[in-house]
Amino acid sequence: MNFYRYIRYIVTLAVMLLCGVAYAEEEEGATKEKKVMKGFCGGMMLHSGYQFGADNPIGVNPKGATFGMGGVAKLQFTKHFRTGFEGYFSSVGLKKDVLKGSFNKIFWAGAIADWFWKCDRFYPYVGVGVGGGMETSLYMLDGNKSDWVEDDIVYRKQPFGYVDPYVGVSYAVGGIIRLTLRTDWMVAVNNEGLNRPLGPRIYFGILFSR
Repeated sequence: MNFYRYIRYIVTLAVMLLCGVAYAEEEEGATKEKKVMKGFCGGMMLHSGYQFGADNPIGVNPKGATFGMGGVAKLQFTKHFRTGFEGYFSSVGLKKDVLKGSFNKIFWAGAIADWFWKCDRFYPYVGVGVGGGMETSLYMLDGNKSDWVEDDIVYRKQPFGYVDPYVGVSYAVGGIIRLTLRTDWMVAVNNEGLNRPLGPRIYFGILFSR
């Protein structure tokens, strides 16, 4: 599974979306009836969750509360359908079974598509993301991060592909600002099978919409 191939796909998708925005703006100047893009929303998202499960031969279970942030951008093409891209990183500091300074970090990015409905100021939505990412693990089994003595340390990077179903709701504040709350559970696969750790996350974000 080639991680850099996923990155190229994501960059290509981003370029296509930006071209779509430019085309939509040009069409809007010519005629509003033929406008391709009906709207746009994007912004920053913070998240927290809980991860568990191990797929390493040394018996370390990188479970615990995870925190991270990222961003999302979506284009609206029909009354209820949006598509775009997003990217996040998430990390958890580990103490059990390892020494202080150990961590498990995940970065992922990909394409997303969701369907939403308007209920007064509320906009519930359901969608799915598809893309790739990288898991980075540092397990300190002996020593500590402050000394200069050679320690018993495991460091590993694992690329993966994923499918990420999600549900959420946004609340319109004024004309362009929306507060959004979302939850998901990513299912990731690497070249050895199911990628672990896994677990639910809850996101909170401030999005700008037009």
